[in-house]
Amino acid sequence: MRKPNPQLHATRREQILTIAAEMFANQKFHEVLMDEVARRAQLAKGTIYNYFKNKEELYFAIIIHRLEHLLELLQQRVNLKMDPLTNLRRLIIHIYSFMAKYPHFFQIWYKEKGQFRPGKNARIHELYQEIRQLLIRVLEDGVEHDILRPHNREFAADIVLGIIDAAVIRSRDFSIEQQRRERIQAYEFVLHALGTPRAWQLHQMGYDEPKNEKMVDEAVRK
Repeated sequence: MRKPNPQLHATRREQILTIAAEMFANQKFHEVLMDEVARRAQLAKGTIYNYFKNKEELYFAIIIHRLEHLLELLQQRVNLKMDPLTNLRRLIIHIYSFMAKYPHFFQIWYKEKGQFRPGKNARIHELYQEIRQLLIRVLEDGVEHDILRPHNREFAADIVLGIIDAAVIRSRDFSIEQQRRERIQAYEFVLHALGTPRAWQLHQMGYDEPKNEKMVDEAVRK
């Protein structure tokens, strides 16, 4: 019996998730058919069940897969040993860029995220809380280093995430260059709201800017 090819399996799984995300984003849940997902993925009807046992599992796998990818990206790019201003910028810009890259996932996630609780879809809740806690730690670090003003940390984290969501929605039809400006505006809005005068001064000096703005896009594409 021939052994399955892990790389081929991962590639096909990613293909199924991408196709299904577009379908779930543009259709109601009950309108999406597993046979149609398989057809668009150029798979035999029964083959798709080797990857996902039913439509509900496929739906939640889209969210889990993308959140795992986003969390991994943020953990690579945010270093709590670095200065908090750079970390805050990286976190906001990378979340925005990730959501803009995967608009169908974002549509699904934006619609569903308020409904996840511990015990129900626990993995999704866990991933979201890990992302949220990373943001909270960056905000706390900013307060400790006189970059950000004291605030209710959980409230501030939720507001920052809400600002990113709003920026993604607002810029859905923007060009790449317009989206790059939009993510900077989202960051600067947060900095105006939470930052100290010192933070804004450092930002104007370019202290928090990467050497090449395109590095952000390359990191998200990986």
